[in-house]
Parts: sequence; structure tokens; C-alpha cells
Amino acid sequence: MTSITERLEALHNLQKKAQTLHKPFFYNLNNPTDLKKIEDLMELSGITVVDHILEQITEFVKLKSPSKKFSTEELKLETEKHIGKTELHKYGVWVYYPWSNRLVHILDKEEFIDVRTSRNQYKITKEERDELATKKIGIIGLSVGQSVSVTLAMERICGELRLADFDVLELTNLNRIRTGVHNLGLAKVYSVAREISEIDPYLNVVCFPEGLTENNMMEFFTKDGVIDLLVEESDGFDIKILSRYKARELGVPVIMEASDKCMVDVERFDLEPNRNILHGIVKQLDIATLKSLKTNEEKIPYMLDILGLNSTSPRLRASMLEMQQTISTWPQLGSAVTMGGGITADVSRRILLNQFTDSGRYYVDIDKLIGNKDKKQDDSDTEVEGNNGFEASDLKQMFEIASRAKDIEFSELNDSDAEKIVEAGVAAPSQANAQPWKWLLFQKKLFLFKHKNSSYKNLDEESIWISLGAAIENAVLMAEETGYEVTHRLLPLTKSTYLIAVLNFKKETLVKKQSGSLSPFIFKRVTNRKAGNFKQLKSSALNEISNEVNTVDGSLLTWQSDRDKIESIAKIAGKIERIRLLNPITHLDYFKNEIRWNYNEAIKEGIDIRTLELPSAVQTAFEMIADPKVAALLNKWDKGIAFEKFTQNIIASSSAIGLITMPGNTPSDYIKGGKLAQRAWLAATKNSLGFQPICVPLLFLRLLGNKDNSNILTDKNFSELKALKSQLSLIFGELDSREAVFLFRLFESAEPQGRSLRKSLNDVFFKS
Repeated sequence: MTSITERLEALHNLQKKAQTLHKPFFYNLNNPTDLKKIEDLMELSGITVVDHILEQITEFVKLKSPSKKFSTEELKLETEKHIGKTELHKYGVWVYYPWSNRLVHILDKEEFIDVRTSRNQYKITKEERDELATKKIGIIGLSVGQSVSVTLAMERICGELRLADFDVLELTNLNRIRTGVHNLGLAKVYSVAREISEIDPYLNVVCFPEGLTENNMMEFFTKDGVIDLLVEESDGFDIKILSRYKARELGVPVIMEASDKCMVDVERFDLEPNRNILHGIVKQLDIATLKSLKTNEEKIPYMLDILGLNSTSPRLRASMLEMQQTISTWPQLGSAVTMGGGITADVSRRILLNQFTDSGRYYVDIDKLIGNKDKKQDDSDTEVEGNNGFEASDLKQMFEIASRAKDIEFSELNDSDAEKIVEAGVAAPSQANAQPWKWLLFQKKLFLFKHKNSSYKNLDEESIWISLGAAIENAVLMAEETGYEVTHRLLPLTKSTYLIAVLNFKKETLVKKQSGSLSPFIFKRVTNRKAGNFKQLKSSALNEISNEVNTVDGSLLTWQSDRDKIESIAKIAGKIERIRLLNPITHLDYFKNEIRWNYNEAIKEGIDIRTLELPSAVQTAFEMIADPKVAALLNKWDKGIAFEKFTQNIIASSSAIGLITMPGNTPSDYIKGGKLAQRAWLAATKNSLGFQPICVPLLFLRLLGNKDNSNILTDKNFSELKALKSQLSLIFGELDSREAVFLFRLFESAEPQGRSLRKSLNDVFFKS
């Protein structure tokens, strides 16, 4: 019979051996040997069996068809089909974790990785994930290193992790190392290795419980393949330097993160083989001296040398003065370590994917990024002064141009009526609400100028002509309503390209109106971007709109009410909208010069985001894609289909789509086309129909014919747009011989929630 002492010693040896366990055991029940081992395991006292394999298979099945919405029954049948004749308990593998006495049923490696990393897409693509799976990362020091290691494992940024730390877990570590008190006394490397294997047992974790030393350094760096990246978080100053010498020798990049101000230090020895250690900023690199440092007090000068005295936070410097006085070591916070771990993992991923190639020292100072605002610098309440876009000299130039205008008839417009007429003119629509006009009352005539100083950087000059035509039409309609007979002349009127039109007014008792009674709808007209109800429109309404457009020689309005053709147009428009959002130049133009995110931005010009009628989820998506970096990634991955589908669905809900064409493409053609488009819009408003211009397709298709736009559209854009133009020409055959001026959709819908704002008359109207 064994004595109590012998039994305790045996138990102690068993526990000591258990303290080194960090790798799980795998069992495949299709293997008779593994099946016998599982049966033996099941006899163990206290074993916990976790079997959720069916749910994992179901997840995998759903991931195979991401666009399909399964019913409960369909998903069940598809899951059973995927399992086939395999017995459920033999599907996948069983993983035994000896340190927790848990037996867990999981998918095979390939399926497991697909499911576990599915929510990384497309921040990490599958191709990037597979490339990362070939990488090996070495991590020295497991305080910040623990957070880095676990985050690397969660994102699966590598296929192998090599962990080096000689220390064991102590109670003081638990302010920054995520583990439980049951692990006190356990080697840090084994604690981290266990946590990683419980997240992903297929990741290979190699432990160096003695830490990194001169004796095992070559093994750490090169055994079974040279590591691709070193994360150095060692407390030993000699190891900090020696590991960098070895990394430089082998061409391995190094990252170090100091939790203070989240300083991230990157040394690209793989790209710069002769680079100075620690950028040459550390004066003392004598290994013998560094090895001799014992106390924290002795280490402080070297720590400050490495971190940079002026770069550390005031709290850290103050804490260092207290070391060996009221505290025993420098402080580290769990929040800083966690943030540093996440940032280091992010940088690691980008280095391994060759997305980040620089060396340097970087800071993510949370105190500066998020803190109380300096009241003296807070200008959020500062009132922005208005600017009418014309300096005094420009106004003088307007008068000079007006005085040189030729063949101008007698006019008798008074000031009060002029203001009323111009107010109607500036209520006209314009691409991106750019309002590209200035009005001048001179010699009782109205002169319309193109606003050359508009802040909107429109890529499509033709849209400006169309907008000016709409403004002229509104002015004429309001003048006739006020009792004037109006004649107007279009450019060229002088050598100046900014004078677009001159309007002459003769007071008459009875005025023959050009377009019936459309003037009452000038201020009711609004862009409606809501979805339609697909309902077929009355032919009388379409005929009335057609009659307003087809009054000018050479003009043509074509309707498409066929559901298949509307859907085809919707698909074309959606694809072009996606190009607009992802092309870097048009993306910048749209989000910087067109979209306005709040009332203060929209008060002068541009499109108020509220008028886009975006569902909250879509608006959030727009806010995200407003970042050019986000758009660039979607462009690179050839994604962004959601934006294409949103536009497509809205246009597909239309009841009819109209296209106004003219025989030529001169400025006069576009101005006349703009006048006709405004008549169509007002007639639609009169019939209580929703009306939305479909501007982007025509804008982009016009870019195809302009050689000056070679710096805007990529070769891929040109190829896509040519194909889309051909598709549109199959629907609207007149595009082969005529110029498209205005494309719009009609539908029945509720009133829009808002309208674009307008500049005040003081900004756009001047009198002699």
C-alpha cells in the first residue's frame, strides 16, 4: 500500500505534467483506433461533452448560398442533403482539451475555417485569408503579446504562432492579461496557447516556456521555416536588441507596441536589410550592459531611450519617478494593452499582405483623439458669412457685358415684377443643386449669366446648360402669368461665354401663354426619390406631358412603360451609379461637392442627404462609402453591389420612364432641352405624379465622347460604359442618331420628406 506522502508526490507530478499541456487531441470516429480512444475518454469522471455539430453544418450550408433566404424547412432539408449518408456523430472531428476535460465536436478543418472566418469578409478576403494561413509569426513577451496573439488567432492572420515568455501568471498580471484566477502559477505561454486552441484548434502554436534566449533564438526564428514577422514585447533589454539583430540578419520585419499612447514601432528589415536597429534613436546598444540591468530603477534610462522621453505620456513619466518608491514597476492598463493588441494585429496583417511597407514610429494617443474640446478653438458656433460668388469687379464686368449685348429690343420690366420673375427662375432644378446662375436687371431687361465661380465642380458641362434652360422656362412662365409678353435670345450674344440669355418684356393685357397654366406649379415642383408603386399611369397624363415637350421643332419625348424595359433601364442605371460611387474622381465630386450631410451645409447649394429618401441602413452605408478609402477597397474587390441594387430597385419601381432627345449637342440644344424638361416636370406635378431625373447615366455616357475625360474614366470604366450605352440604345433606338438630354422616371408615391434649399435672391440677383 502506498503512503500518503507517495500519493501526494504522484499527484503533484501529475499536476506538474498537466501544467505543460497546451495542445488538444483530435479524434476521427471513422478511424477504429480513434473510436476506441473516444470510448475510453467517455469513461473519465467529470468529462464534459459539447456537441453542436448540426448547428455548425447548418451555418456552413447557409454560407454556401449567402444570397438565398432559406425557410426553416428548406434549411433543414439542405442540411440533411449536405450530411448525406454520414452518421452525424462521425461527421467532422472530436477535439479533447485535457486541461479542462472537455470533448468538443467540430467541423473538419476546411469547413471549420470557412465558417469561423466568414464574418471577416471582405475586410479580409478569402484569398487574403489563405495567404495569411501560410505565415508564421513569432511573439516575445505575453502581456501586450497575449492580446496580440489572441487577436491574431481570432482573425486567423497566420497559420502558426511561436510564443516565448519565461514568466508565469501572477495576480498582478490580471489587470491587463485576460485570464482567470484558476490559471495563476501557469506559464504564460501555455495559458495563451490554451486560449488560442479553444478558439481554433487547427492553428499551430509552438511554445518556448523558457522565453527567448541566445541559446534558442535560432530555433525560434528558423525551425520548420523562418518566421515572417516578429512581435517584440520583451521586458529584457538585451533580448530586445539581440532579437532585432537576428531579425535583421534573416530579413524579418519587427513590430513593437508600447501601451503608453499606443506607440507602434515598425522596422522593415525585410525591405531595408541595412536599417539601423530601433531607427538609430537608441544610444546604448551594449549587450553586456543591458544584461546587467536588474532593477526597474536601473532600466528607466534605457526604457526612456527606447520610447523617447518627450514622446511618453505625462502619467507614465510621473509613474517612473515613483518606481521603487511607492510602486514596484511601471504601470500598464488593460484598456491600453487591449487596444495595443488590436492595433498591432491590424498592422501585422497589413504587413503580411504587403499593404503596408513603411518603417517608422506611430502613435494612437487616445487622450488627444477623445478628450474635452478646447473652448478657444471650438468654432462650431461660428456663423459662416455668405458669399454671392461675385466680387465687385465681377459685378462690374456683368454690367459691361450686358451693355455690349447686341440686337436687344425695347423692354419695360419694373423692379418688383423682376424680383418675382427671378424668384421663379431660381426655383428651377439643377444638377446637384449647383444653381449655376446669376441674374442682372439692366435697362429693364433680365440678363442670365452662367455662374462661373460656382463651388460645384461639375464634370458634365451639358448639365449646366440644361439647368439654365429650366431657369429660363420658369422665368418666362412667371412673366406671362404676371402679364408680360416675353421674348428671349440665347447665346452667343457677346464674346463672353458667361452671358446665356437676355429676356425682353412687354406689358400686355392679354398674353398668349406658351404652356397653358403651368406657372402655379413652379414652387410645388420637387424631386421625389421615393419608390413607386409600379402602377400603370393614365394615358391622359402621359399625353399632356408629351404635348408640353413636343412643341419645339426637333424635340422628342419617348416613353417606356413596359415592365421588362423599365427593369432593364434600372439595371443600367444601377451599374452606372456603382461606377460613379467607386471611381475616385467622381466619388470625390459626389461626396465633397454634391452631398450635404446637414442643414448648415445644404443651405447654399448641394443635395441635402435627407432628400435622397434613404432608409437608415442605406444612409449608414452611404456615410461609410463617403470615405474614399472604403470606396477604393470596394473598387479593388469589384464589390459595392448593394449600391447598384438600391438604385436599381428604386428605378424599377417606376411606372414610366421618359427620355427627351434633341437633334444636336450644341449648348443651345441643351438649353432648349432644359426648357422642355422643366415643362415636363411641371406637367407631371400638375398631374400629382412623382418625378425624379435619372441624371447619372446620361452624365457618364456623355463622358465617353469627351477626350478631355481620359483622366476621369479608367479603361475598365470605358469598357463597362460602352457596353451599357449599347444596352440603352437597344431600348431607346433614337440614341443612335440623336442626343440624349434628359432622362426621368414617373410614378405614384407619397410626397417627399424635403426639398433642396435655394440661395437667397441677394446672392443671385443684381440690379442696375
